[in-house]
Amino acid sequence: MVKFYKSFFTHNHDFNTFSLAYFLRYPNPYATHVLSVDTLERFVDEQGRLHTKRLVVKRGKLPHWCKVLLSSSKLNISESMILETSIIDPRNELILSEAKNIDFTKIMRVVESATYKGDVSADGSKIVRANTTVSFLSSFGFDSMKERMELWGQRKMGENLNRSQKGMGYVMDRLREQGGKIKAFQLAMAQEAKALQVV
Repeated sequence: MVKFYKSFFTHNHDFNTFSLAYFLRYPNPYATHVLSVDTLERFVDEQGRLHTKRLVVKRGKLPHWCKVLLSSSKLNISESMILETSIIDPRNELILSEAKNIDFTKIMRVVESATYKGDVSADGSKIVRANTTVSFLSSFGFDSMKERMELWGQRKMGENLNRSQKGMGYVMDRLREQGGKIKAFQLAMAQEAKALQVV
């Protein structure tokens, strides 16, 4: 049976900063598990919306009990590939995104759908409202094992989204510090990432 996790969050930054940070969010100190990001496709449609497809490779993590059960299968589950698609509509200050794993889908299929909408808060400051829904579906083993796997993913998602929100905030703050200059921002982030690897 499919399990779901829902989250609502408000980013205290304007939409332009948020949409730029969305593509520049790796690396950051809250996403050290992200190993690489490659853009597979990008185009602007007739409505002026930017469509992007990216492949994100992350370090994978499974519970100990699952690793024990999979030990005989010789599967290398230390890394996982995520297909991320997004549509950015600058006129309506809207981002629609979907991220899903494309490997180990029998163990667990995770699909994260998110909407990010530019808005104005009660005090007049510009904000971005995030609405995220994540589904978990396992075909691993017998019914109770599938449910245990889905519940594990559901429980971990709160922690993962919290880290992701902090990472976005971190990147947006750094962009603001660099005055939105992408080259200066990328240099600063690369230096920070190198420092993190040394520690």
